This record gives sequence, structure tokens and C-alpha cells, in this order.
Amino acid sequence: MGKDNRFQRYPAYLLEASKISEVVQAMWSKFKKEFSFLRGNFLVLTISYAFFNFGYSLAYPFESPYIESLGASPFLIGIIGSIGSVILCFVRVPGSYIADRYGRRQIIVTMTYGVVLSNLFFILAPNWIFYTIGVIVSNLCLIYQPALEAIEADSLSPEKRGIGYATYRVLPLLPAVFSPLIAGILISQYSVPSGMRIIYSVVFAWGLAAAILRHFLLKETLKKFKRLDLKELKLAFKDSIKEILNAWKFMPKSLVFLVIAILMVAFTDPFFYRFGSLYVLQVIGLTDIEWGAVNTINLTVMLIFGILLGKAIDIFGRKNALIFSFLIFIPATVCFIFSTSFMMLATTYAMFAIASALFGPATQALETDIIPKEKRGRIMGTIGMLYILMNALGSMLGGFLYENIDPKIPFLLCIPLDIFALLLILLKVEEPKKKEV
Repeated sequence: MGKDNRFQRYPAYLLEASKISEVVQAMWSKFKKEFSFLRGNFLVLTISYAFFNFGYSLAYPFESPYIESLGASPFLIGIIGSIGSVILCFVRVPGSYIADRYGRRQIIVTMTYGVVLSNLFFILAPNWIFYTIGVIVSNLCLIYQPALEAIEADSLSPEKRGIGYATYRVLPLLPAVFSPLIAGILISQYSVPSGMRIIYSVVFAWGLAAAILRHFLLKETLKKFKRLDLKELKLAFKDSIKEILNAWKFMPKSLVFLVIAILMVAFTDPFFYRFGSLYVLQVIGLTDIEWGAVNTINLTVMLIFGILLGKAIDIFGRKNALIFSFLIFIPATVCFIFSTSFMMLATTYAMFAIASALFGPATQALETDIIPKEKRGRIMGTIGMLYILMNALGSMLGGFLYENIDPKIPFLLCIPLDIFALLLILLKVEEPKKKEV
């Protein structure tokens, strides 16, 4: 018999189309398998966070200049940040208790509406005192944070935590990529006070959409939980303190050292997000539109590389990712201090984006690998509480140093603290052989 000629009945272009279809189907099948976690609660939280992120990415680059325009000095800006952080630290205590005892969903849904309504204070603020009231209300409502963290962790399997947390951080950036640039144009056209009132109105509208989405689609993940009892809740704070102190007993040494390293970062975080905009606009001398563009570049780089780096965290390990993130953070900080132009600052913020895309998901994944599911609310609540407390200290000290000594000093202080955190991770932190589910 001659050679099989059955394919000769079909035109070549149909054969090529068939091959392309097979490749597309194979790619789609691989994509679905890789992102199988992107459903249910995790999808709801990701979409709702995208709504929030669009608005907050408008407000963030010019938040401190806005507070300054309402009459606050850099030191007062730091104090306002500290007040918000202390309140958030305070409410996380009962928040952690509620997350593990009464369930995650109800507190998330209710308090999301509260956070959204707090934006009305920012829109209407005639002075920095009224703005501070909004900060207080917003942070009181963030009592739901431990429940949010717990429901995120509950929704991810051990082998998907790196890419899962990266997706949760990166995918919501998609609608927000051009937010800072839009904000820069608004501020340039309408001035800081008027432009920011417009921006906070947008934050309110998108936040309300996120709250409604969570209200109707979020599901409870805790199998056994009690109905919220107001009488019993009066004792929650005392019980929460006791539970959180007990939670430390379950922390392996590796987790303790990881937490110390994270707290070094928490202390220095406010230096950048409270005073970075003031430094860039007043010391380096960028225009409002250029500063907006720098932040857009930061978000774009995080969007492009974030999920890819999240996958790398799962493949190459959480510890290696943390080490690499500090090896980028440290020289990027040096570049920030000595930046004199838009291009230098854009490059620096691109480096920050890559380091952040590694650091955040790697720390969250490593914490979740170590902490048992039934203790996550309390232990993650404890870590979060300490993180916020260090934020408060950093905000206060950063404002004092910026205003009274030299604007460069807070950023210079980041370098030795980051080196110390890097050494802790190198020498004291180990990944668990068996990951918690």
C-alpha cells in the first residue's frame, strides 16, 4: 500500500488553523489550571480590591500635599498617620478575635461600608482636624482586616500561595495603572485642594461599588462560628489580648525572626508613603504631572512583572524571594535619595515595584505556610497589629526628622534597617518542610 494521504483532502490553511486551535486550547487549559484559585471568595475580593485600588491610586500620590494644604506641617502629617495607625492597631485586637470566633464575612461586609463613608470627611474637610476625624473613622472600620486576611488565606492551597498572593496584589492594579497620571493632571489643572476633593469623590463612588459586591457575593469560610452577641462582645477585648498573647506560643523561631524582619520594613514604610511625595515635589522639584507619571510607571512595572514573580516565589522559594527583594530595595533607596530628575526617579520606582512584587506575596505565603488554619486569625492579627504599631512609630519619627533635621534623613535611615532585616532572613529564617493547608 502507498503512503497514507488522508490529510491531503484538506487545504493547508485548515491544517494550520487546526494546529493553532490545539495550541490555544492547550494554553487555555494550562491557564485555567494555573489560576484555578481565581474563583469564589478570592475572585470577589480581587475584583472589589480593584475597585478600591482605582480610587486610592488617584489619592495616594497627593494625600500628604492635600493635608499640608489644609494647614498641617510635615510633623503633623506624621502625627495624623500615627493616630490612624494606633487606632488600627487597637481595633485589630477584637478584630482578630471576631474573625476566629464569629466568622469572617459579616464583619468584612459591614465595615467595608464604614470605610467607604469615611471618605465624606476627606471630601468636605475645611482643615486638617476635620481630615483627621475621617482618618479615625476609617481606621476604626478597618477592624475587619484580620478577617479579610484570614479569608484570603483560607482560599489558597499551599502550592498556589505565591502566585495567589501575587495575583491578589497585582491584578487589581490593572484598572489603576493610569490613576496617578490622571490625578497629576487634575491637581495641575484644579490645584491640590480642589483636585483632591474631586478625587476623593471618585474614591467614594468606587468604594461603594466594592462594598455592594462584597455584600452580595462574599461567602463565609469558617465552618464553626457563633452568632455575634453584643453582651459577649464586651468581654472580647480582654479575651482577645489573652488569645493573642497565647498565639505567640505557637510561633516557631523562624516565624519570630521573619516577623522582626517584617517590622523593620513596617517602621520605614511611612517614610515613603507619608513624606515621599513632599520630598519629590518640594526637594527634587518634579511637577504634579511628572510625579503622577512616576507612580503610573511604578504600577505598570508591578502589573507586568507581579504575577510572573509570584510564580517564581512558588518555584524558587519564599526565602530566596525575600532575599532578592532586599537586594533591590537597598540600592533603590540610595537612588531615591540622590535622584535629581524625572528619569532617575522613574527608574527608582520601577525598582521599588519589582522589590515590592516579591516582598509582599513572599512574606504572606511564608506566614501562611507556617501558621495552622485555626490559629490564622489570631496570629496574623498579632503580626498585623505589630506591623501597624511600627508604622505609627515610623510615621511620627519620620515627620520629626523630615521637618526638624533634614528631609533626606528618614530615607537614609532605611538603608541600615533594610540591611539588618536582610541578615535576619539570610541567617535565621527557614521555610517549613511541610506547608500548612
